[in-house]
Amino acid sequence: MNVTLRTGITVMVVVGLGAGCIVAERHLEASPGPVNAATTDSRPRVELVPPQRVTVARRLQTNATLEAFEKADLFAKVSGYLSDVRADIGDHVKAGQVLALIDAPETEQELAEAKAQLETKQRALEVARWQIESGKADLALQELTFKRQGTLNKDQWVSNQALDEARAKNDTARANLGLAKANHDQSAAQVDMAAATVEKTKALLAYTNIVAPFDGVVTRRAVNRGDLVQVATTATRATPSAGSLFTVERIDTIRVFCDVPENDVPHLHIGDPAIVKPFGFDGKPFIGEVTRVSLHLDPKTRNMRTEIDLPNPDERLYPGMYAEVALEMNRRPNALTLPVAAVGSDGDGNFVYTIRDDRIARLGIKSGFADNGRIEVTAGLGEKTPVVAAVKDVPPPGTPIEPQIPVENR
Repeated sequence: MNVTLRTGITVMVVVGLGAGCIVAERHLEASPGPVNAATTDSRPRVELVPPQRVTVARRLQTNATLEAFEKADLFAKVSGYLSDVRADIGDHVKAGQVLALIDAPETEQELAEAKAQLETKQRALEVARWQIESGKADLALQELTFKRQGTLNKDQWVSNQALDEARAKNDTARANLGLAKANHDQSAAQVDMAAATVEKTKALLAYTNIVAPFDGVVTRRAVNRGDLVQVATTATRATPSAGSLFTVERIDTIRVFCDVPENDVPHLHIGDPAIVKPFGFDGKPFIGEVTRVSLHLDPKTRNMRTEIDLPNPDERLYPGMYAEVALEMNRRPNALTLPVAAVGSDGDGNFVYTIRDDRIARLGIKSGFADNGRIEVTAGLGEKTPVVAAVKDVPPPGTPIEPQIPVENR
């Protein structure tokens, strides 16, 4: 009995295990295998970015030179010895301030002679005026005498000869008056000439004071007290170091000179922002704007001279400094942009990749400025159309991809 029962239990266990194996095998056949799962996940994933509106501009990085807003080389207008030197390099001076004095005794003597001549001519003019008055009185007397003689001649109280003599005296008096007036005019002209000579000599004597033409700084002094200075000539003015006494520069405002290449000139405008950073300068860059342009391209370099005025109240900038200038031209606020990596280019023009029906699609666009890692899109792209973040290694158009949610630009 025990043997029979034990045998039956064994058979039931074997049958149960067999049935379980059969069920398990059928279940595995019905379930998708690992190969099918791999096939579903094989679609490439791409990162999408949305367009963004930012400010873009055409930027130019170039070198520049700093110069004084005004610069003047001061020359001698009269010859003489320097009796005093009142300014040195680095001195701040005001307009009209005397920098040096020239001792010119010859010019002072010329002024004295000119004044004496003027006084003589003025006396001669007074004599001419008295001659006119005398001539007028004599003419009046002769006219009256001639008139009376004419009346008496009609009544035959005087002879014709007496009448002719009265007529002759009247004519002579009129001629003398005319001569007196001519002498007066000549004397007046001589007085004017003598006065002009006096003023000219005074002007020359005023040049013995070497004065500052404007508020500024003395940046060069080439003379000492006791030096003999000569009247400046064309040659010495052409070479300041050969004959100028001082150089004065106005540095409360600094001119920044830079050259803009021909390709960038059409985009350049007065008022364009400019950032100036002098070489070796540890402080913050100076912010300015384009003040003036030459409206002329140098035939040798095809560059246009451009100036930027920088206020310099603290005198931190010096003429002669070298600087780097960043010009911002054609500034366009609120421009539709994409990362540069998202835009490609081929023979058909610029393009981006987008997603249509979960597949890669090529979209032709028109681009503008590239600025700070982004490129302006001027046509062909919707403001809310996400694009593939990088065109490099993107599958061909039409390739199925796994849908992705656009990410914010970084």
